[in-house]
Amino acid sequence: MATAGLGYDVPGTRAWLYDLDAATIAGTSRQRDMIMPLCRTHANRIKVPVGWVLDDQRAPEPEPVVAPPEPSAAAAESAASLFAPRSRPEPAEMPQPEPEPAAPSSLLERAFRAAPSR
Repeated sequence: MATAGLGYDVPGTRAWLYDLDAATIAGTSRQRDMIMPLCRTHANRIKVPVGWVLDDQRAPEPEPVVAPPEPSAAAAESAASLFAPRSRPEPAEMPQPEPEPAAPSSLLERAFRAAPSR
């Protein structure tokens, strides 16, 4: 549904947008030929050629009224769990690393272990 009109002046390199009402649309044929009716979506997206001036004379769009959602019990519970302090495991509960096998204490001892037995 057309809610805006686009008018333009080519020699003046100027275009303008204005609100359409029933009286404007029902005007004389000469007046209807001088406007381009546009829906709000297309009027919001209109671009004019480089160097032209666009004069938007439309009334501002009313802001949509959005009621904040009511918090549910489940949402409050999950939010509380997000901010609850975490418990840390006690040192006794933590897994202990496996002890590594003892390395031979001296170079000579390692050499005898690596040598093939006869």
